[in-house]
Amino acid sequence: MNNNLEFSYNNRFSRNNKDKSYFILFKAQVILNALIFFWYSAVTKNLFLFIPIFLNLLALYLKPSPEKIIDRINYIFQLFFQSVTIAESYHYLISVSMRLYNWNLPSSIALLLITMLVIYIPYIRVFFGAIHSKTLQLLISIFCFAILAMNNLNLITYGTILYFNPFLSLVINSSFLGGITFMILILVLMTRWGYGLPKMRLSKNVNWGVLSLVLIFSLWFVLWNAFGSGNVITSFFHFNFSGINLKPQYILSGLEAGIAEELLFRYAFLTILLVAFKNSPFHIFWASIISSLCFGLLHLGNISAGQNLASTIEQVIFAFGMGLLMCGIYLYTDLFYLPVIIHFLLDTLVFSVSGELMSGKVTTADNILTIIETLVFIIIALLLLKSVYNRRNRSFNGYFS
Repeated sequence: MNNNLEFSYNNRFSRNNKDKSYFILFKAQVILNALIFFWYSAVTKNLFLFIPIFLNLLALYLKPSPEKIIDRINYIFQLFFQSVTIAESYHYLISVSMRLYNWNLPSSIALLLITMLVIYIPYIRVFFGAIHSKTLQLLISIFCFAILAMNNLNLITYGTILYFNPFLSLVINSSFLGGITFMILILVLMTRWGYGLPKMRLSKNVNWGVLSLVLIFSLWFVLWNAFGSGNVITSFFHFNFSGINLKPQYILSGLEAGIAEELLFRYAFLTILLVAFKNSPFHIFWASIISSLCFGLLHLGNISAGQNLASTIEQVIFAFGMGLLMCGIYLYTDLFYLPVIIHFLLDTLVFSVSGELMSGKVTTADNILTIIETLVFIIIALLLLKSVYNRRNRSFNGYFS
């Protein structure tokens, strides 16, 4: 049966020539990193760097399938050590060569950006390519998002001449570069794990009336959420566009959220969970609810960025409801770019009106409104998911009838 509602998945992990090529490429990267560390150590006369040089070279003894206990320990150690060393070595390369090479040239920045986007590909293929545990795949997806894509890229330019480059500061501080990096990493991993790419072709089972209503509601909510003005009633249809300020940072931050967060939760998480719960008749609901719950909990991290607890909890609740709606829209239409666009517009316009990337102080009225919004999202999402569930069962029953 060719079921358009299921994500393609192939649970075979046979080693091939590509895996061997990436393993060789990774070891070449290890040697290059050691040379850069040695160069930086010689210039700065920092003898303590010989310790990380030695630890880095231990990666040359990695086995594709470690069996001995010492090999497994080295494998686990290098998994975490290399995630930092790769970025650190690039940082040292820029720092030690600043007097010899003009890193601020447009061609140099372009080369730097391309390198930063692909620098972790050999690493993730070597350490994560053959993982077939669904739980580990979910954790690896978060690791790639939170550690490799969003954090280590800042380490590369911090304290160097490039840290003060306005263009690089914009793409890094807005997390846009991290979002694009994550897109590359997660697509590489998901295809290696045997999952299909995000769906981009409209499902034949879509009801155009339902789709039109969902799109109209989504557009209205995006506008109302950012520009609604007046009292509670008039704000539903009276919009004030005078306060909008579309700064490049807000646009890029919105793109990061739309691309990276949708790829993480509506592509990677949702796809993996659909396969994990494939034996349950309600796997569509379980996968959507769990992925949306994780999406909401992700926003707890805003506390560490200075956002107050009340605003953060409100954001977690809202994100859960919105995430469930995005799952419903994606599974109903098979158009991954729809939740990406909605998410991008929602965040960008709010940033542009509020003038900040974090939520401000919330009132009791805000809390009540958030709960109402979330309930509306959940109702619409469940209706869409129920439609997906029903048409899947019709296809299944029709196949065996």
